[in-house]
Amino acid sequence: MKRHMMGFTLVELSVVLLALGLILPGAVIFWQLSERQRVTTAQMDVQKQARDSLLGFLHANYRLPCPAANSLGAEDCASNRQVGFFPWRTLNLPRPEAGALRYGVSRAPDSASASLDEDLAVRLDRMNPLRVRTPDPKPQNADAPNPNAPPIPVSGAGLLGATYSGDDATPLNAACNAANAPPCPLGVENAVNLIDICLALNRGGDGLVPAAGRLATQVGANRRAAAFVVAAPGMLDADGNGAAFDGANATADNTTPTFEAPGRAVTDTYDDIVVAASHNELFSELSCGASLSAVSHAHFNVATGSLVMERAMYDYRDQLYIAVVLARADVAAAAAGVASAVAGSLDAAKEMVSAVADTTMSVGARAFQIALAAVGIGLAVASDVAAAYAVIDAALSLAEAEQVHSDFAARTTAMTNLSRTLNENALRADAIGH
Repeated sequence: MKRHMMGFTLVELSVVLLALGLILPGAVIFWQLSERQRVTTAQMDVQKQARDSLLGFLHANYRLPCPAANSLGAEDCASNRQVGFFPWRTLNLPRPEAGALRYGVSRAPDSASASLDEDLAVRLDRMNPLRVRTPDPKPQNADAPNPNAPPIPVSGAGLLGATYSGDDATPLNAACNAANAPPCPLGVENAVNLIDICLALNRGGDGLVPAAGRLATQVGANRRAAAFVVAAPGMLDADGNGAAFDGANATADNTTPTFEAPGRAVTDTYDDIVVAASHNELFSELSCGASLSAVSHAHFNVATGSLVMERAMYDYRDQLYIAVVLARADVAAAAAGVASAVAGSLDAAKEMVSAVADTTMSVGARAFQIALAAVGIGLAVASDVAAAYAVIDAALSLAEAEQVHSDFAARTTAMTNLSRTLNENALRADAIGH
């Protein structure tokens, strides 16, 4: 009896190998895709937390952090560093894997003028709102023209910087000094707040294409300005350059701070993930528009309007004082009219005596003179009555003019207080931020 051999035939082995050859590449591709999805999800999650932590740091410190020199994550602000590692330790972000992220921040300092400085990694008082001149000493109300009238509104250097008094020499606020930068440091230390970073963002957002040496992202053949950039390396060295990062993300440095665009698609040679924010995007996210407009323009416009109104009210009050003086003159004229009427009455009486004498001496031939004298006496009495009424009317007019003048004086004082308060509020708005 023959014994049968146990095992696979060559045909069977070929079928098995063929099946494995078909299945394994698909399994490897599936593993790569799932692993890439896992890594991408993890990196996007840490990037989201990184972006949130940057905004939180910005709200708390009124600046963005500097890049870290290494993966340990402590910010390094030396030499105006723009590109480095993500400062996760400075931000208290409990994700050590964030140390693998690359980070860039826009830095454009201006040592000559704080208001022109655009370094987003520096805490600096950039905002110094426009303010109008305020009268000092404070205008006073009296029974005469105001000796301390508010200044006539003028344009010029006196409108910019510190809140000055009427003589353009003594500041209204003792803490203000035109030689300081800023002239009026009030509120928190050096009045640094979100308004200052808003001003830097507003200036930095003026140009879509940044100058050479400024932080940017590469969009096709063009560079676009960026406030900050956070780049994750992806799973593979897709472009085979020996670095975890691909394309411009691998070469970005302080000299050429340019990263790839956030929207660049993943390809066989690129699998990095980039998150970036422009100056205008942060400006909108921080609600800078309303606050910056109010502090830099609205307060100034209202203060200027109040100054013009204040000056107009004091001029009108001086006109009311002239009306009081004229009313007093009317009272004096009415008194003189009474005296004149009395004199006329005496003269009419004299004429009556003379007419009686002439009539007696002419044996009644001149009796008509008595009638004329009687008419003269009647007219003189009427003049006396009219003069008395004129005195009363002039006295009433004087009392009314003085009352109107007095009532309006309270309004001019209130306008002065309002004008000064508006200037002080502009300082406070800059000091407390938003």
